[in-house]
Amino acid sequence: QPLAGRGSETWATAEEGFLHAGRVFTKEVDIPSGAEATFRVLGVPTADRAGESDPTAGVRFTLHPGQPVTLILALESRTKDAGHGGDLSDLSLDLTHLRRDHAAWWADYWAKSWVRVGDPLIERAYVRSLYGMAACSRVSDFPPGIFGWVTTDTPAWHGDYHLNYNHLAPFYALHSANRLEQADPQDAPLLAFLERGRWYAKRVTGTRGVLYPVGIGPLGIETTRDGPRYRDGPNAEEGGLFFQQRSNAAYCLVNIAQRWRTTYDPAYGNQVYPLVKAVAAFWEDYLERRDGRYVIVGDAIHEGSGQDLNPILSLGLVRNSLDLAVDLSRELDVDAGRRETWRHILAHLSGWTTQKRDGVDVFRYTEQGTSWWQNNTLGIQHIYPGNALGLDSDPEWLAVAHNTIGVMNRWHDSNGSNSFFPAAVRVGYDANTILDELRHYSANAHPNGFMKGNPHGIENFSTVPNTINEMLCMSHVPMGSIDREESVIRLFPVWPKSRNASFGNIRTWGAFLVSSELKDGNVRYVRIASERGRPCTVVNPWPGQAVTLTRKAGTETRTGERFRFDTEAGETVTLNASDTTLGHAQ
Repeated sequence: QPLAGRGSETWATAEEGFLHAGRVFTKEVDIPSGAEATFRVLGVPTADRAGESDPTAGVRFTLHPGQPVTLILALESRTKDAGHGGDLSDLSLDLTHLRRDHAAWWADYWAKSWVRVGDPLIERAYVRSLYGMAACSRVSDFPPGIFGWVTTDTPAWHGDYHLNYNHLAPFYALHSANRLEQADPQDAPLLAFLERGRWYAKRVTGTRGVLYPVGIGPLGIETTRDGPRYRDGPNAEEGGLFFQQRSNAAYCLVNIAQRWRTTYDPAYGNQVYPLVKAVAAFWEDYLERRDGRYVIVGDAIHEGSGQDLNPILSLGLVRNSLDLAVDLSRELDVDAGRRETWRHILAHLSGWTTQKRDGVDVFRYTEQGTSWWQNNTLGIQHIYPGNALGLDSDPEWLAVAHNTIGVMNRWHDSNGSNSFFPAAVRVGYDANTILDELRHYSANAHPNGFMKGNPHGIENFSTVPNTINEMLCMSHVPMGSIDREESVIRLFPVWPKSRNASFGNIRTWGAFLVSSELKDGNVRYVRIASERGRPCTVVNPWPGQAVTLTRKAGTETRTGERFRFDTEAGETVTLNASDTTLGHAQ
């Protein structure tokens, strides 16, 4: 019998061995919704079954030793298939085709990419995380909320799409792991909120573009509007809950940027460009010019932290957003006249501010206002997911980044582990420390992959696979430079050379699928499959040696600390050391 209450309508019926049940919400709701289910038992003789004509009693049956019983439960959302949810009436007793299709789907899913790092605990956490996202992210218009498939009538934070990181974090690893089908549902509510975001920008900040509140739902609805707890304070504006933060819409672009840079798919670019352009327009209007630089005024770094100047997170997100706008505009051949404005902002946007903590220089959270926070990882999120610092950054800033990672020491933070680990990788923090902390992190999970002591559901499904993928194969380049490289592929850049590891089909910036192996301290080979035929830059995996490129047209040689070569769409290029016999791709 389905749970009643909260204004729902429920029913249950029984007919010819089937139990049907449903629960719908049609009154006083923005979107009529509900679910239906059908339950059936196979393999139980009639004499051992009871209650099939009474839906309130359920189906009761007797189990006998050695006699298997199959239970089938079909569920369906009425939003997806109104009036036909959970229909099992056309199923025969032969479930072979269902099992075959199920096995084929998962076989294809696991074949998309793989890693081997010689650590069963981390590998189990890696696979479990990707499994969790496959289980809950398959419906294009309805990505999983904070708790994925786990819910009640009163979930915390309404189980919504929280935009100051929670909705984005579960998807961080899916692009590098080459699981685009599971990554793409993230975008639907972000795009559906465009018009409401324009309304807020006009009413709250008096700007063009979009301003997003902290919490939204599917199909353009808003979950945090007019909440009585915040209605009369400074955190609500025009009825929307913003916590005085201006960065939510820019935060929404971190995975969109990753999807674009790892695929260069023009269809996808055209789909997301309206949102990207709107975010860029907001910052064009919102930024202020002071003494030859652009500054961010009145933007809280933390929820409700006040009228901060130049929050470090926003400085990173703006760089990422405007770089994405320039790239999309160029590739899609639109809005050429706006690129110079975006490039000018990138060239003159305020830099980072530092402070002394524990005797070393670390990042200050803002230029004026909030200097530090006792938890969370906002002080390093300009590194990740903001993309503003990396291994090609100024060594002085990398030193500050290392200091900040060490002083914060927030590997196991209930809000920010999913950004702290990859940020540490991006700036080349000690690889053994990262792996040691990742082992502790992986051991602290429930069987379903949720972290113990963490109230935020699926957001940490990205932590282990994202960290490992970046350690094994990094392609990121720092945002902010108007003449940056498109991508730079690094093999095992932040990985202990004494630990064997291998991977297949990690997806990188530039739309490449990369495979490689590190064995006994040597990179055995590198295989790069080019999807779009874009130029490829690689940091030489064999320092001081020449590199042989093997492709369909023949072989070529490259030398130097890093080298670049052209590719053709659909071709695979294999790299090997020219001066040694370290092995070849299998």
